[in-house]
Amino acid sequence: MADQPEPPEDPAVVAARERHRAARLRAALRDREQRLTELERRLAALEGSTTYRFGRIVANAARAPKKRGAKLPRELFRLWKERHEPVQSSGNGTRSGGARFEEPARAEDRLLVAGPLHGPVRGPIVAGVLAPDTAAVLAEHSRIVPVYPHDGRVVLADADLDVLLVDTGAGAPGGPWAYLGVPGQFDRDRALHDLRRAARGRNIPIVLFGENPPPALAVLDWDAVLTSPEQLAAYDPDREETPCDHAPSSTATSI
Repeated sequence: MADQPEPPEDPAVVAARERHRAARLRAALRDREQRLTELERRLAALEGSTTYRFGRIVANAARAPKKRGAKLPRELFRLWKERHEPVQSSGNGTRSGGARFEEPARAEDRLLVAGPLHGPVRGPIVAGVLAPDTAAVLAEHSRIVPVYPHDGRVVLADADLDVLLVDTGAGAPGGPWAYLGVPGQFDRDRALHDLRRAARGRNIPIVLFGENPPPALAVLDWDAVLTSPEQLAAYDPDREETPCDHAPSSTATSI
């Protein structure tokens, strides 16, 4: 006897199930927005604290004493004058204790920002606009912090970095920076522009890595052009001569 086809589900049951699913998704979204708002308030309070600012000023001076050492007394004096100014941890300028979110880490949290470094630092700390396979090639000679179009400015603003590196192959299809350097891909160009501007603001060297860069990358202004991991490991922006294959172009476009 042939199997009888299953009767179709009651439309009312299907609709109720979909409403329940939509309600759960809305609740999860509200919860995530609450957590994000609270984390933003706490981060703003931390970054505005005198302790954090003092540590960052001294660390920056120690990492590049030739460039930043002369500015250290002036920056510390300004910090001392501002030490009693109130810290605004929220948009209305008031302190807020806020709710505590003690729930365990979720798998999707990894999408919010690039992962932190673990273990001892070996070689320069590099923020990388990379093709998918380049990070593994460079990992033996430096510590890589991959940056993505959605979080690059956050990483450049807060991470302790030695170099911003742009891989000539980062625009290959399938990667997070797919079509970078391809004419007409204005969103990728704009994201790279924001990264370069943030790096210049912190005096972080900007390096092009690899061979045969796309024309849109080749015309930009670079502090160095490197083609091997060994050159990256030996790169020192404070030296007069660096192990570059090509000197930065004097006619390059600066963004």
